[in-house]
Amino acid sequence: MINFTGLSKKRIVNLGDRRTGPAGANFLEQSRLQRLQREEQRQKEKAAILLQSRIRRYLALTSEAKAFRADWRSLAPDSHWSLRFQFVAKWCFSSQPLPDTQTDLTILWDKLDDSGISTSDATIVLHTLVFFIYQSDRIIANDHDRASVIHLVVQCINKCLDIVQLSPGGLQVVDLDSFSLHLIEGLIAFLRRMDGHEPIDSEVALVFRINSLVPLAGFIHLLSIPGIFKSIEINTSAINLPVAELSQLSQSSLIDLITNFLDLHGGSAFTFHDYQIIGAIFDHVNFSIHLVESSEDYIDDDDHDACSIAAPESSIQTIQLLYTASFVNELMNYFLTHKDTQKSDTAVKIVSGLFMLHPKSQSKLSMWITITPGAFKWFHDELKKYDIYHRIQKVHENGNDYLKLEELRRLLDSDVAMEGLDLTGATSRLSFWKAIYAFEELYSFWLIVSNDLESFHDDKLNLKEAFEFLKFLRGLCLTLIFIPQENEGEISSITAKLKNISISLLNQLYLKNLRLKFLPENFWEPKQITFNIDSLIQITIEEEQKSDDEDADIDDRDLHGPEFSSPFADLISKLQILKSIPFFIPFKDRVKIFQSLIELDKQNRRPMDHFSFIQTDKLSGDIRREFLLEDAFKSFYEVGSNFKNRIQVVFYNEYGGKEAGIDGGGITKEFLTSVVQEGFNPSHELKLFNETSEHEIYPNNEIGLNLTKKIDTEYQHSRLKYLKFLGMVIGKCFYENVLVDVSFAPFFINKWCNENLKNSINDLRSLDNELFQNLMKLERMNAEELKELDLNFAVNENLNGKSHVFEISKNGESLPVTEKNKLNYIHQISNFKLNVSLYIQTKFFIEGLEEIISPNWLKMFDSFELQMLISGGESDVNIDDWKDNVEYGGFFDDDLTIRYFWEVVREMNSEERFKLIKFVTSVSRAPLLGFGSLSPKFGIRNSGRDIERLPTASTCVNLLKLPDYQNKKLIREKLLYAINEDARFDLS
Repeated sequence: MINFTGLSKKRIVNLGDRRTGPAGANFLEQSRLQRLQREEQRQKEKAAILLQSRIRRYLALTSEAKAFRADWRSLAPDSHWSLRFQFVAKWCFSSQPLPDTQTDLTILWDKLDDSGISTSDATIVLHTLVFFIYQSDRIIANDHDRASVIHLVVQCINKCLDIVQLSPGGLQVVDLDSFSLHLIEGLIAFLRRMDGHEPIDSEVALVFRINSLVPLAGFIHLLSIPGIFKSIEINTSAINLPVAELSQLSQSSLIDLITNFLDLHGGSAFTFHDYQIIGAIFDHVNFSIHLVESSEDYIDDDDHDACSIAAPESSIQTIQLLYTASFVNELMNYFLTHKDTQKSDTAVKIVSGLFMLHPKSQSKLSMWITITPGAFKWFHDELKKYDIYHRIQKVHENGNDYLKLEELRRLLDSDVAMEGLDLTGATSRLSFWKAIYAFEELYSFWLIVSNDLESFHDDKLNLKEAFEFLKFLRGLCLTLIFIPQENEGEISSITAKLKNISISLLNQLYLKNLRLKFLPENFWEPKQITFNIDSLIQITIEEEQKSDDEDADIDDRDLHGPEFSSPFADLISKLQILKSIPFFIPFKDRVKIFQSLIELDKQNRRPMDHFSFIQTDKLSGDIRREFLLEDAFKSFYEVGSNFKNRIQVVFYNEYGGKEAGIDGGGITKEFLTSVVQEGFNPSHELKLFNETSEHEIYPNNEIGLNLTKKIDTEYQHSRLKYLKFLGMVIGKCFYENVLVDVSFAPFFINKWCNENLKNSINDLRSLDNELFQNLMKLERMNAEELKELDLNFAVNENLNGKSHVFEISKNGESLPVTEKNKLNYIHQISNFKLNVSLYIQTKFFIEGLEEIISPNWLKMFDSFELQMLISGGESDVNIDDWKDNVEYGGFFDDDLTIRYFWEVVREMNSEERFKLIKFVTSVSRAPLLGFGSLSPKFGIRNSGRDIERLPTASTCVNLLKLPDYQNKKLIREKLLYAINEDARFDLS
């Protein structure tokens, strides 16, 4: 069946023409583009109409302006003349050619000569010209063109000022304050861009002229434009320095300011006004300068107040004028003859600033001040005017050791900190601390260059004054050490530098006292500071452990941070005392810390076999008695720091026989003491060491001199290796707590504490007293006597039978010794003898020493204390301490033999007692911390009733095997025979 729907196939007609596909899309896009083109055409037509309108307007205005300018040029000055010029300057100067502007300014100059110009007209012209200068950078692009126009403008401004100043009350009419800011800003921008390419004399002179009438707000910035006064002559008395604005200047601008002032000053004599300017600038100097290496270095770094900034060579050369003998002498002589508070304060600011500014010139500056009669004491007297100086000086007398931070704050905030001067401002506080810093640098220099006979000369600080100053310095050092790191900035921006020089100077005076003994024995004993040695040992060990890890390095900044509690910060300050001024801590306590650090190092170096618990790090060596040093060198030199490990030594006698004995430590002790005895013997065939007249040992200077002259260099290098090895041996003695019987010269052992230390004339006495005395005579000779001696800056030394010349200064052979340079000659001779000729030998010895012992550990001691660590400090044995710390085996302390034994010991002389100690312990000195510290304890064991036997010893366990003689005479005879035979392990 078929369904019918009513629809049938028919034709469909689309009357809407709705086409689809690509053709339709193209049509729409074309329509859109046509609309955009029509809109763009309409905008162009509008723009053309507007442009034509503006051009017609511009041409009309330009024509009008030209006509107006032509009228202004031709008309004589009248009541509207100045206003017409204002119009010309505003509408013409910015658009007309440069020659037209120059012509207008020339005409203006001529018109200003008219006597009819009123003050009000001159004022309008003045303001107009100043505003033009302010806008000139935008109006005229070319620097040369701008300079030619500005020169004419400045001439006109000067003419206006002439008119104003000639009129009564003219300055009040012109109101200089109202335009001075635009003038100074415009001229500063102009002058900075010129940079020496164009003459700027008239512009600078104008600024000075206006500044003399009314202080300019930006005048200080003009004065600090680099090199601005290189070719300008202006009397420095015309400089009215705005002191209050100095704090606005950056560090490099302060350098430019002082450089500019010196350029401007030239070679004329300095007046008090000049000194005031220099003092005011230096009052804001809390940084140092160094030579700039590239243009990129010459930048400000205001984030660091007390840093060293880079400066151009030209600036440093100019500033060097202030470090010449002529300037320093002129400065000091002026203020020594004009003593009042204001002048003295200015002088202190200058001297303090000079010490702060250029560290490389400090020695030269110190020398000029030192040789100026009265200058040194004057400086010290100036410091004593400060109340805070006396408060710090008397802190010890008041039962304290240092000023607490709160008290220091109160003193700095007081209004009576100095006679006629308060310290309430930051600058005034800085002046005080800078003065202290400068004097300490000066005093440090004097202690270096002066010998012990003249250090306390009345012209400087005599012994009484030095003692009083030391009270202040002691309190200052402790005060600065106990100031938390985060609070240092509020005390002064130079606190760190002041702390460093204060600690250094205190150490110098401490060493001076070791030689001269001018201080009471209890001077270094703290009043309130207590040292808990266990805590100090713990924190020292922790620091030592963490310092080995670069990622966990401890420094003072970390330790003083706010995250630490007050008690811990206090402990850290005490740690700093140990590291920098250790003599405040008792010697025996420091020895305990030293030995604790060694024990820690030993623990860290003992890897254990976890299964057998047998140590695997032992070193061994076969040592022939006849070639002891050579065999020791061959066995252990190459091991370096592993020499710290346990060593196992087998001795062979002169017949090649192996010596008996089990090394429980005693053979090692004998090995070390025997190597020391042979290696440090000046008569040894290697001649590694010399000795002074006091039988003190120091490296043979011929080794270094031979190397300098390239004489048998291979042999000299082999001797240097032996020196390094002997340094290792001494380090091993420290490490194993073995005392050895050798005495080192102080000038040599000083270097162990500080390798960079330079020995001075004072140390020459211990090396060669005759040479020292002759140099002291030389110092007192006049010019004629020196000429007769015919000395020069060269030294003759005998090497292998031949004389060799060593110059101690550049071109020394041709440089005669005169009255002017004799002090330099004396110090150069001392330097050659004590430092130059011993340098390489000392260096190798210390390298060996530091293979075993950290230099930081040695810095806890002075040279005399190190000598005690080496060989013991007592001139005799404390028999009661010895007796109280003996362990008996087979005896009781009241047995007859024991009672006779101690009676014999008391009757021995000190040399015999030391021999007895060496017989039992292999060391000729008593333990440094007493017999209670000896491990194992000193023992006496009953070896039977055979009275024919000699006493014997087991040095490995510090044991004396004593037959039960029960006879005092027999004990004496047998004991003395045994210890004088120098019996070795064969007897035991």
